[in-house]
Amino acid sequence: MAKKDVIVLNSHGAGQYAYADHMPKWGETLSVKNWYVAEDGGKGTNVAVALGRLGIDTAYIGKVGNDPWGDLGEKWLKEAGADATYMYRTDEVSTGTGLILIGPEGQNTVIDGDSSSIVLKEEEVIQALDNMKGSTFFVTGFEVPMRIALAGAKYAKKLGMLTVLNPSPLPEEPMKKLDYIDYLFINEVEGRYICNEAEDAELEPRRLMEEVQEIYGVGNVIMTLGAEGSTALQGEEFFNIPPVRVEKVVNTAGAGDGFMAAAIANLVWGKTLKEAMEWAGKYAALSVTINGTIPAYRPLDEVNAFIEKYN
Repeated sequence: MAKKDVIVLNSHGAGQYAYADHMPKWGETLSVKNWYVAEDGGKGTNVAVALGRLGIDTAYIGKVGNDPWGDLGEKWLKEAGADATYMYRTDEVSTGTGLILIGPEGQNTVIDGDSSSIVLKEEEVIQALDNMKGSTFFVTGFEVPMRIALAGAKYAKKLGMLTVLNPSPLPEEPMKKLDYIDYLFINEVEGRYICNEAEDAELEPRRLMEEVQEIYGVGNVIMTLGAEGSTALQGEEFFNIPPVRVEKVVNTAGAGDGFMAAAIANLVWGKTLKEAMEWAGKYAALSVTINGTIPAYRPLDEVNAFIEKYN
């Protein structure tokens, strides 16, 4: 198989949405509105579809069930132009699903079920990577088991790829040194958790990222700040990317996945990290005006037309 611009190792699942006016407390029965199954994938299919629609030569690695949810993931990948050869199928498990609760201001929280990638084997990942030697970027996260994701990243680095990690959902066990990761994408909540900092503690993003960088030995730390934009620590260089304001936020689910995919696409195109993040911020701004994750990842011409309005 030919080398790729980007290989994505992470989970596929089908998203279900419901709208709530507040978050439930333990023991509470919460009434929600408009519960439906949407075009919403796991982090793996989200990123791979976003990259494919931007014209990036992308391959997906993961495992799904022999069921309609697995069929849907394969369909989304192929329609986006992503290679689904290594979307392994199995009767061992069902394809995972998750519930996304949407708040009154468009904010969200995600409740993830078990990923079907819990039965993905390290040797299957290694085989796929061997068959795509010479690829440029390898992207992974923890909707597949952490040991599989990190083993894949280590092997991809050994093969000469640039490695990207979004350690979400954050594991309970320590990740140890991540000096084989070139780009670590986190959000502010994850950064605070990693550094054991209280959510309401006043803390400059730079200091937070310096702590993350020291703990894991990662050269480039990129942190999204929701409506406040994003920021990065590239070696010792620190910079902020201001937010892009849109008239109406419809749904923020998947915006972080889209931001990371868009940033990686720009790195593939030869942009600097700062330029990549500026473009990705505009891409993410467009995505939150559209309901669902898969529909929100628009083709390059539509993204460029949207960006023109903000230049």
